[in-house]
Amino acid sequence: MSGYIAGEVYFRVTYPDKEHLYPNVESLVFVGKNLSDDDDQETWYFENASDYGRHGSFMESDREETRVICSTDPELDCLIDTASLIQELQRASMRRQGK
Repeated sequence: MSGYIAGEVYFRVTYPDKEHLYPNVESLVFVGKNLSDDDDQETWYFENASDYGRHGSFMESDREETRVICSTDPELDCLIDTASLIQELQRASMRRQGK
């Protein structure tokens, strides 16, 4: 996925088990791309959805403590949209059911 939209929510799904039966879902909001002068390669910025929902973008706030995830292109495969999240959760459910 490459067409991230600022202010939209995306999800990172990880699994604590090797069979990928029990998903952990993290909600992130896309804030922007290449926001720092220190970025030496294409970098996408995502903020924890809870913080974003309470305070808005960290770029427009003077909050000192917020969880921001900076991701480079090869790392973006793990961030999915809502439709892909639904599919991923359905696949995990089917794996748990042994289908």
